[in-house]
Amino acid sequence: MFSQDADADLRGLADDASFPHRDAARHAVRFRGTGDVAALLAVLDDPHPCAVTEMLFALACAQRPWLNWVPMPTEALCNVANEVGRRRAEGEEMTLTGLAVTAAEPPSATVACRRVAGPVEITVSDFPSPDIRIPVRSGSYRVWRYDGVRPVPAVPAPSAEAVRVLREVGGEPWGSPLSGYLQAEPLGKLPLDDLLGLLAHLPAPPETPRWAHLARSTPTYWYRLYQPWVCLALLRHGAEGREALTDLTFGPEDWVSDAALFALVTTAYREPARRAFVHEVVRARLDAALAAPRLVTIEESLAQLMLITPGCTTADRALATAVLARPDDGAGPPAPAPERGPARRRWWPRFRR
Repeated sequence: MFSQDADADLRGLADDASFPHRDAARHAVRFRGTGDVAALLAVLDDPHPCAVTEMLFALACAQRPWLNWVPMPTEALCNVANEVGRRRAEGEEMTLTGLAVTAAEPPSATVACRRVAGPVEITVSDFPSPDIRIPVRSGSYRVWRYDGVRPVPAVPAPSAEAVRVLREVGGEPWGSPLSGYLQAEPLGKLPLDDLLGLLAHLPAPPETPRWAHLARSTPTYWYRLYQPWVCLALLRHGAEGREALTDLTFGPEDWVSDAALFALVTTAYREPARRAFVHEVVRARLDAALAAPRLVTIEESLAQLMLITPGCTTADRALATAVLARPDDGAGPPAPAPERGPARRRWWPRFRR
């Protein structure tokens, strides 16, 4: 029934006078053309919601950051690890003995680098302000702490059963945040401690053709993709899960931060009464990133989340769009945030063949 072209499919449905959800299809077309999240919400507000409107919502979400896929890692450590993994997958024997970075990167990126490249020694030259090790806000839930300069899990390791369920559930992208929430149900049956443990202990990817293929290009991507699945599962734990997600959003700067924020945004689509709170949280986290006078590697991801947050205002949209349009040449962030240093981290690897 559908092609691989979501835009063409939606336009065809919007132009079909016999299609019973023509208005919803038109809203989906509008979202695809303008990015106006109000149009995406209008698809959900169809007067006769059903499996067809859910399909229209998924088509509207297709190939959009966070709505259908998780942004790729951008950290220098992951770039190195991906190169090492790629060359090993091609049969080259090599060992990365040391790696130096000019500034600390998120703990998940640091651990993902070691998962792919091996137990490499990582030297961090600086922890510029605001210190990445310190939570943006204090809270009851945290999955990372630091042993000096080294990130370590602040929670116990997950059970073997939790890892098994994760590999079954979290090996693929979701069609939309709503379908992702439903698909994450088996994970949501796990204890809260298991879910928190999964976020910090970074289990290896599933042994599937998809991940065997990605091992030849971006082996760190598994560690980026699976954390949002875990955060969607945290929503199944009600108020406690939402509190944990809010705390993780404002915890030590990490991939867990935007993964948790994505789950909260999903809540805003599902539960209109929570939209004002979620909008406030998303804008506050983006503002905190922009206020940092240093590189924040998840900043663009936070801007992408702002653009899909229900209630996104004209000012929100302008700010997020400016972040995404900023050239990667060391330019400062949009006013009124302060200027920052170079946008790219430098790194020096040491190999042994």
